[in-house]
Amino acid sequence: MRARTVMIALLALLPFSVAAPGASAAELQKLRITVPTISTIFYPLYYGQDKGIFAKEGLQVEIISTNGDGPDVDAVISGSAQFAISTPNRLFTAYEQGKPLKAIGMLARRMAIDCAMNKEVADKLHITTATPLDTKLKALKGLTVAGTRPGAFTYVLLGIYGKRVGLVAQKDYQLIGVGGLNSMLPAVENNRIAVGCTGSPFTELASSRKKAIRLTNNARGDDPAFDDFLFEMVYATPEYLKANPDTARRFLRALFASVREILDTPSEGHMPMLKKLFGGIPDDVLLETFENTKRIFSRDGMVTPGSVQKAGVFMVESGAVKKPATFDAVADNSFLEKH
Repeated sequence: MRARTVMIALLALLPFSVAAPGASAAELQKLRITVPTISTIFYPLYYGQDKGIFAKEGLQVEIISTNGDGPDVDAVISGSAQFAISTPNRLFTAYEQGKPLKAIGMLARRMAIDCAMNKEVADKLHITTATPLDTKLKALKGLTVAGTRPGAFTYVLLGIYGKRVGLVAQKDYQLIGVGGLNSMLPAVENNRIAVGCTGSPFTELASSRKKAIRLTNNARGDDPAFDDFLFEMVYATPEYLKANPDTARRFLRALFASVREILDTPSEGHMPMLKKLFGGIPDDVLLETFENTKRIFSRDGMVTPGSVQKAGVFMVESGAVKKPATFDAVADNSFLEKH
């Protein structure tokens, strides 16, 4: 399977919106939801729309990928999207800039951005999937590595990884942005970059094609530093929440009803929908990707103080902010359904 085949299939996801069975789209309140990349992490949005879970709440969602985080949250700030599901960096930087946003639900309770390394580079450096993480990170020296875009969480993560082992980005290794899966996969496979980092199914697909190895497995929980970490969460502006509290409650109720249904059903039963969304990916790779992703979903969506604290420390360590925001300043669980 060529990278072009995968790319064409995945591009069909942008944007994605379907009417619920038996419901007139005109009767439903339309919402625009932005996400940073095309990834199985956001499957509950697609599944909930396709199965009519959002329609039961009177909603129809249009899901738009922005090919890296930043523009997704900008769309919420500008009012062109009602909600974003994205990484935590903008939550902290916006707060420091005096433009607070709110995290009103946590879709993923573990940081699950993962990295793959070009196989020829890995062989030359004697790096395997079993190599200790610090040794892998020290091997970044002299390489060109990439996240989706400068300032995106994937980009910040690679800066943090360097700091862990005493390396400085742009001095000891070149850190660039190359976009999401569609451009990152061929960049790694063709050795235009030695390492790329983004969400699933990137690492699973890259390693299955034998031109790259999996460098990290954060989705599996290999790095305890990223457990109970505010990773993919629902963004909204305080102004929108004040004006539309019922819409926020209905959206979150449907989103996490979708999550619970996904968690409580066999993964194999989701393959038809996953294949529809991610056409061109082999079934075994897609199933592995989905199983990895299910591990990180939050059943109730509650944003925990610990997750905010860990994400805040991460953002300070990255140099993006000087002081982390407190839980009360940036999180609000009051729109979630209580269980």
